[in-house]
Amino acid sequence: MPDPEVCKRCSRAVPWLSLWGNLGMALYKLVVGMIGGSAALVADSMHSFADVVGSTGILVATRVSSRNPNNEFPYGMGKAEFIGAAFVYTVLLFFAGGIVYHSIVAMLGPGLEAPGFVTLLGAVVSVFYNYLMYKYATCVGMRNHSPAILADAFENRADAISSAACIFGILGAIYINPICDPIAALIVGIIIFWNCQEQLREAATGLMDGGLPADEAVLLERLALRSDGVVDVDAVRTRRTGAGYWVDLSIRVDPELPVAQSDPIAAAVRDEIKKYPQFHHVEVFVLPRVGDGTMPAEGAAPAAAPA
Repeated sequence: MPDPEVCKRCSRAVPWLSLWGNLGMALYKLVVGMIGGSAALVADSMHSFADVVGSTGILVATRVSSRNPNNEFPYGMGKAEFIGAAFVYTVLLFFAGGIVYHSIVAMLGPGLEAPGFVTLLGAVVSVFYNYLMYKYATCVGMRNHSPAILADAFENRADAISSAACIFGILGAIYINPICDPIAALIVGIIIFWNCQEQLREAATGLMDGGLPADEAVLLERLALRSDGVVDVDAVRTRRTGAGYWVDLSIRVDPELPVAQSDPIAAAVRDEIKKYPQFHHVEVFVLPRVGDGTMPAEGAAPAAAPA
């Protein structure tokens, strides 16, 4: 089991590594693409420049979302991660549109020439760098349940795919026809555009309080039923608040149970669920069991009493 402190340190390091790495790759691909005359590699460098903007947004979002709740934001500022992710993908959408436009103009224009062989090296280096960053950022994002870091990892994956398209386009332009290079640039733009609109949907779901999938919510119910004194689970409600989930859980206990004994049961349920780091806040409400015609006895647990 990975050390949680190590995972937290990695979560702070990833945005900075991504920022400077993407900036370096963007400048490298731009220079090589312009020297070698590859529209595909220049388009790919624009993708990396967009990633620099995105990494900056992720860096700000993760810092803001890590702040503790206060009187103004009693639920914390975790939504900042979704805002950061939405910002990243919106920027990339505009860049994708520009890449598609310039690729079509290049395809229709006269005087197409095959790019230099040096551009192939630029695309190969980009594929390796972005693949390694994708694997690293995905690990960190999943360990820390961070949508913003996972968004950053997604950018690296998209960049690796677009750089792979550049390799085929450059090879085709050198050995088959120069038009293969702007065609590869067009494919890069389409890949970025399609993937970004998919990820924007995910960010929108988080901003609109999307909850756990139904099959995962059932696991919370099973965790609650494992605690002594819980006879039923009335409702499970979750909503995403950045890197974790806010959980509202209603449990039912014996209606003859005194209030003083219901609190430890609720606390045990809460502690069991909070063993999982993605559930950073858990509210447990205690209700008397119903359905057998029994009324709560005097001193029994009140309806909807939060733990």
